[in-house]
Amino acid sequence: MARSTSAPLATLTLVGLNVAVYLGELGAGGQATCAAHGLIPARGLDGLLTYSLLHDPSTLLHLAGNMTFLAVFGAVVEGALGRLSFLALYGLAGVAGGLLHILVNPGSTAPLVGASGAVFGVMAVAAALRPRLLGFALAFGGLEVWHALTGGEGSVSFGCHLGGFAAGVLVAGLLRATGSEALEAS
Repeated sequence: MARSTSAPLATLTLVGLNVAVYLGELGAGGQATCAAHGLIPARGLDGLLTYSLLHDPSTLLHLAGNMTFLAVFGAVVEGALGRLSFLALYGLAGVAGGLLHILVNPGSTAPLVGASGAVFGVMAVAAALRPRLLGFALAFGGLEVWHALTGGEGSVSFGCHLGGFAAGVLVAGLLRATGSEALEAS
């Protein structure tokens, strides 16, 4: 597959969708929306497909950070893999992040929200596509492992981050194993 030179429309659409959902979330009650549509491990898989579109309504930094990383790494990955493969990766990493969050916090009643699991998966593939990003991605991944092992701080879901990152590593490995032209173009 040849590298795309068109605008990263899927990436931009995801950024726009996340911002639109965030604005709707604020208008619909903020935390109440997170509680209703976030991923709450004690409720099982309910919210697995919606949690990654929601973000912490108490601070714009959560959304801004995730969307900045999505825009940067998403453009790289979408350009190399194409829109549909990029969207599949994003969805897979988001689901993998949610599932690992449930696995490590099965009784939690706190809603998980945020796109960072999906973004971590995209970042892992971007590092495989652009080796100069590898140190950055490994540092972020290593920091998440460190926080997971030491208990971390705050309400960050290291399980979600690591689950998304692992999905991205798996996809990058599959690209390498199949001799994907996307890796050769980088």
